[in-house]
Amino acid sequence: MVQEQYWKELYQLKTHIAFIELQLEKAESIDRSMKMTLAIASSSSIGAWVIWNHLSWVWAGIIAFSQVISAVNPYLPYKSRIKSYTSLLHELEELMIQAEFKWHAISEGELTPTEINKARFEIRSAKQKSLKKNIQTTIPTNNTMQAKAEQSASEYLSNFYPV
Repeated sequence: MVQEQYWKELYQLKTHIAFIELQLEKAESIDRSMKMTLAIASSSSIGAWVIWNHLSWVWAGIIAFSQVISAVNPYLPYKSRIKSYTSLLHELEELMIQAEFKWHAISEGELTPTEINKARFEIRSAKQKSLKKNIQTTIPTNNTMQAKAEQSASEYLSNFYPV
């Protein structure tokens, strides 16, 4: 019973890691897209304005749009999420290594139910501390990412710990 609970905790931890990885990829993609859009809009619209002067209102609009994005960009959460998710990910991956190491002793029956339960709650406590330390707001929910994270965790655990 407690072995199964520990296994579920291990699965949840791996799922959280996969979910944070997906959130990090999304934040990096959005941040990169914003930077590229700003760079392209700024540099190309000024040159195009000179060449196609009769469409100056289009180029002025693009420049104005890029200025708005530049002004708003520091207040968007993606840059801070990248830093937070990266730190959180490193801590959770380290915790996963420790939890997997302990799983061997648990699966071999070397620990008592009390020791297993203590180990399970140590994982939960460490995970909560990492979340509290690295995430100052909420982590956006995303059902598609959650399903991918669960699939990734299942594949990982079945590859390394076949039944």
